[in-house]
Amino acid sequence: MKNNVYVRSRKSIKNISLTRLVLLLPLIIYGIYKNSIYLYINKYTSLLGMFKPLIIILVGGVIGALVNIIYEYIFKRNKDKFTNILFSSFHIEYGLLLGCVSSVNTNIVVFSAVVFVLLFLSKFTKNRINIIALSFIAIYLIHYYLLGGYSYLNAYDTSRVFSLDFMDYMIGRGYGGIATTHIILLAISFIGITITNNNKSSITVTSVVTTAIAFGIYAIVYKVPFGPLILNNNYMFAFVYIATDYVTSSYTLHGERIFGISIGLLTFGFYFINPLMAPFIAITIVSLFNNLIDRLCNRITEKQEM
Repeated sequence: MKNNVYVRSRKSIKNISLTRLVLLLPLIIYGIYKNSIYLYINKYTSLLGMFKPLIIILVGGVIGALVNIIYEYIFKRNKDKFTNILFSSFHIEYGLLLGCVSSVNTNIVVFSAVVFVLLFLSKFTKNRINIIALSFIAIYLIHYYLLGGYSYLNAYDTSRVFSLDFMDYMIGRGYGGIATTHIILLAISFIGITITNNNKSSITVTSVVTTAIAFGIYAIVYKVPFGPLILNNNYMFAFVYIATDYVTSSYTLHGERIFGISIGLLTFGFYFINPLMAPFIAITIVSLFNNLIDRLCNRITEKQEM
């Protein structure tokens, strides 16, 4: 770090993406067990239905790769090696993350169409907005208005009423996307990407702390359980893996903190409008101002050094 600005990493997109995805793998494995294998064993889904969570995640990654291939080979006439083409951007990671945050009830055709169109269009807009959050918003809206709704509850979750305690959320029994609910595994993953310097951890920490304080005060004032407020609906996963997108998040030290605090405050605010969409709306909005935040932080730093 120099003059309050993080020097851009010399690591390749391939190395960053593969490291993050390897550390994400335990969450994916647990999510597939929770939303497919466990359901099949207990006769809550068919053999075909058991593969749906895996298919959604893999389809996201394949579409991300396909977008890179089409854009680089056809539009840019790039003659580079195939592996370099595949990891010419973070789009494979974007697609896989979209699969992770999506519900097991997601329509695969809708998911595929939205992910392909928006990831492809993002190639021509220079990623000025967090495309993961925006794509999920689009998937949700299509399901909500055209397909009768959107729910994170799998067949087992809807079969009975649960009274979850804090440890239930820690070991993944809460409600969220296919691979987002296991908080302990998510914490281990966060530690891993932080130690390997493959994450803008200040954004994660400030967004989590800000949201926790806001919901903590709300829980105390209105005497409601704190855990469900912050540990459901992909909030923690979004703060770790989506808000920290390398391209559409702030890169200065103070900028990252302001970026994270803004996401936390907006997530709390939008919770009262749409709890499921709150972090994604917040991330989408704040990502539009990441360059402005960094410019302002740089100016303040320059004035302090004069």
